[in-house]
Amino acid sequence: MTDKRSDERRHLASLADALFDDLIAASDDDILSEVAKAGGDAAAISDRMRSQFEETVIQARKERMKAAKAGRKAAQTARAVAEVVDISIARRALKQALSQDGLSMAARNETESDLTDEEVLRKYNDLIHLGVIDPEQSDN
Repeated sequence: MTDKRSDERRHLASLADALFDDLIAASDDDILSEVAKAGGDAAAISDRMRSQFEETVIQARKERMKAAKAGRKAAQTARAVAEVVDISIARRALKQALSQDGLSMAARNETESDLTDEEVLRKYNDLIHLGVIDPEQSDN
């Protein structure tokens, strides 16, 4: 049994596809003629579209830059931690972090003494990435 709303949506999608295909198939002269018949200003529409396109490009570049900076910062943090971490410092920082309020019960169920060195380092790195541990302060 087909839902009436899904039938309506399918018909609307088909109509949208047909309108889009019609628009793509139209020549520049046809479009300019339609704009003129509707009383529009082709130059103003063109300027507005160009401006919107440029804004979209600028916004996309800003988002890419933001993502690149975040990736760079994460890589630098991981590199700094991966360089040399004394396991006793990592265990002490992990113990202190696990005793803080605000961590989930699952995070607090393990103590650093129950974990292998590899597990301690993995959790230590995870908590650095989450901002719970500051690697520069844990060196003290």
